[in-house]
Amino acid sequence: MSMNFVFDLALGGAEKRLCHKYWSYVSPSDYIAHLELLCYDHHTEIDALFATLAKCQVYLDDIHCEYCGRPYQLDVPADVPYARRLDFWFCDGCISFSGGQLVLGR
Repeated sequence: MSMNFVFDLALGGAEKRLCHKYWSYVSPSDYIAHLELLCYDHHTEIDALFATLAKCQVYLDDIHCEYCGRPYQLDVPADVPYARRLDFWFCDGCISFSGGQLVLGR
């Protein structure tokens, strides 16, 4: 599983490492514990954690929109297994541009 990270220019090295650690989560049952551990390890509050995460966009390298080629953007780590199960994917922009025909035509 390969991910590309796009960071806000204002983020420093510590914040970038925090984002990488957040996205390293793989257990389907201990998400809250993962968040609590990140906050503890980085001496931060949950709202500051999510403010930092909002400044980072993460994309899967190997899943792209079948129409335009845009990589699949992740919102939460739980999106990864969902995206991996997709047979095909169209981004929201292409679906909107096609008037919904891309999804209906499949």
